[in-house]
Amino acid sequence: MKHPPRALLVLCAAVTLVPSPAAHAAPPKAKALVEAWMKAKKDDERAAAWKAIEANPALDAADVAPIRDELMQYFAKRARKVASSRDEWFDEKKDGWKGLYMASGKGNKGLILSMHGGGAGEGDCGSAFSSFAPAISAVGMRGVYPEVLKKTECGWTDPPETEKWVMELVKSARLNWGIDSNHVYLTGHSMGGYGTWTYGSIYADLFAAGAAFAGAPTIYWREGGKDKDAEAVTEGYLPNVRNLPLFVYQSLDDHNVPAAANVFAMAAMKKLHESDPAGWEYVYEQVDGRQHQFPAKGPQPGIEWAVSHVRNPRPEKIDWQPTRAWKTTFYWLRWSDPWLGAEVVATANRAYNKVEITVKAPRSAEPKKTEAERAARVAKLSVYLDARLVDLSKEVVVTVDGKERFRGVPALSLATLVRAAEEREDPEYAFAAEATWPETK
Repeated sequence: MKHPPRALLVLCAAVTLVPSPAAHAAPPKAKALVEAWMKAKKDDERAAAWKAIEANPALDAADVAPIRDELMQYFAKRARKVASSRDEWFDEKKDGWKGLYMASGKGNKGLILSMHGGGAGEGDCGSAFSSFAPAISAVGMRGVYPEVLKKTECGWTDPPETEKWVMELVKSARLNWGIDSNHVYLTGHSMGGYGTWTYGSIYADLFAAGAAFAGAPTIYWREGGKDKDAEAVTEGYLPNVRNLPLFVYQSLDDHNVPAAANVFAMAAMKKLHESDPAGWEYVYEQVDGRQHQFPAKGPQPGIEWAVSHVRNPRPEKIDWQPTRAWKTTFYWLRWSDPWLGAEVVATANRAYNKVEITVKAPRSAEPKKTEAERAARVAKLSVYLDARLVDLSKEVVVTVDGKERFRGVPALSLATLVRAAEEREDPEYAFAAEATWPETK
């Protein structure tokens, strides 16, 4: 079944501006401060450079693009090199890991992260390469095929170092190869399909779309009903993919990945899309008789559907349920100390120049502690803003759970621009203004 296209929470508001069509040089002082920060090698030098950046006066709107572009060039130069064939990043004797990967394709049309299947003692990057490289080449894109660091049942997230190195590999490949950050995708089969669901949800703001083959999200099963009777999809999956189009394939007779997980998850996706037609775009291909194989036509139709999408880094509405302490940004939201398992919904309303946020506590939160923790966590939220979300020349209002937290015209800050640019090394997220507020007693 096919559904039509789709259309969080933070305590600071920041602004990235659309580049001016006319050439504009960065102000000399700001440029010098940024260059000093880039060149700083020692901790004390870097701290002094950052202090000077923080003290710099507010930027003009036209200053943002040239500084952002210079920062991106710097990040591209310092990025770890990614070979265009088979290579490894880690020296097993030095690092304790052997991080193998393969790559395919040429040019900068787009990048697809492709994840292999496997399990305990099984799985390698070559299997993903052989399965997906032809389809990726057919759409004219580059592919990168990492191998899990440890071959476990949940190798893409166990141990956590695998997840971190894979995301670093994707970022480095994008920077190395000059790929537009709005054209990065992910796919995988079996355990790689699980990886597609998992990485796609946690890092939905980084990808344009995904295609998961014979792999499902993690499920809460009812007692005695494992792999048969689903109670819920675990935290972080369904809320986070509101703005990430997904192609999902499942055969009902698959004994490796029992169909009950995807059947339940996709029924939940259908309800979410019907309640909010601007979100949760997906195609679900459910068949029978294919067991654990790819679709009869192979992965290419799913890949083609995924790459027909372009990432929207400025969705008007964001749904975010953090599950990683190190993932502190999501689209135009920032949460320096995310409340894991809490669900944040944020909507930017340009007509009223307003951002409205709600925070739902984690299901495991203790009622007596929840409100005190909510106040502390909400104080660490911030909202990044730019001219694509609101009118920056006018007063912006931010509310959290119906209570006004910020009102004012956000200033364009060099410190915010440098910090936001470094957080994701993505020009689309190089915001220059931020609205923050202290904890309310």
